[in-house]
Amino acid sequence: MKQTIITVLLALVTMAGCKQETKEQEHVFVPVVNDTIDFVIEGTASEGSDTIYFDERPYVGYKEYPVEDGKFRFCVRQPLHKFLQIEDGENGWMVIIVDSMPARITVDFRTNKVVEGSPLNLRFNQYRLAMDSIEHEMEQHMEDEDRTIYDSLDQKYKDVEWKSVIENFDNVIPVYVLSLNGQAVMYAPEKLAECMNEEYAFAHHPDMEKVWKYYWAMEKRLPGQDYHELELPDTTGTVHRLSEYVGQGNYVLLDFWASWCGPCMGSMPMMKEIHNSYASKGLQIIGISFDSERDKWLSAIKRLELPWLQLSDLKGWDSAGSDIYGVRAIPEIVLIDPDGKIIATGLREEELKAKLAGIFNEK
Repeated sequence: MKQTIITVLLALVTMAGCKQETKEQEHVFVPVVNDTIDFVIEGTASEGSDTIYFDERPYVGYKEYPVEDGKFRFCVRQPLHKFLQIEDGENGWMVIIVDSMPARITVDFRTNKVVEGSPLNLRFNQYRLAMDSIEHEMEQHMEDEDRTIYDSLDQKYKDVEWKSVIENFDNVIPVYVLSLNGQAVMYAPEKLAECMNEEYAFAHHPDMEKVWKYYWAMEKRLPGQDYHELELPDTTGTVHRLSEYVGQGNYVLLDFWASWCGPCMGSMPMMKEIHNSYASKGLQIIGISFDSERDKWLSAIKRLELPWLQLSDLKGWDSAGSDIYGVRAIPEIVLIDPDGKIIATGLREEELKAKLAGIFNEK
């Protein structure tokens, strides 16, 4: 099939070193855009359904198709390897992939199974069914006081999700998890790096644009490199440079956050616990906010009683901190050692606690 290659310039990324500036590094994303094909979707709806709802991923708006005597059949014209979402208004819901081998898929919404279709769709459906089953079990333990079973199921779910990525470097299935389901930002840098290879079959899928943009930004804070200098004002307007604190004999933890970010607010009790445990042992926390409204930023600091240094240029996502450290999702942390080397980033609560415990228990 004829393919049209469209070159899109994603970003010109300026890498700033802690001592001196480096040359601009250009990243170019080249998506492979396939021709559209006629793709037939047919099958059996759940009992009581009279309409099938169809949408593209990313979402553009539902189209409706009728169900007659429990059956439906319609044809759409879509690019090869496009992800589509279909629902029947009852219990049926699934995501399918436009494929030409064959250019038809038969589904049963009573079980959310692909009955007939390409090997790609059958494989993708098996992952989704496994995850749906685990998710159903998790719902049964949502209210448990003892979170052991729930947490175990949650890890099982994540393991299957990750398998659907690393077992499919030769096809487009990883696009759903990494891009359309937005999980790329949830993976640690070294884990995401396993997926980001220009030679993989899904690498140039059009929906991978935002993943590559995130990955290129994340490279700015990968462990092993020198920290990047940054100048920002504190709550009084006094401008500080990171070099006032980094390389001065302490570990420095940069906490990227914002007052409008729910998960950031939820992480603050843990951050205060970390401050109380390690500030006297050589850990300097520096908050870097992506707020744009000064009053809300200051109010959050006061309400939460955050005792460490807080910096912000009040430019939201256009903050210098976002650009220089490539932060595209918050909360985010960057841990810097006493010599000014980045040693960890993207650590979640328990991972961060374990990392710090390991550092300071050795001292």
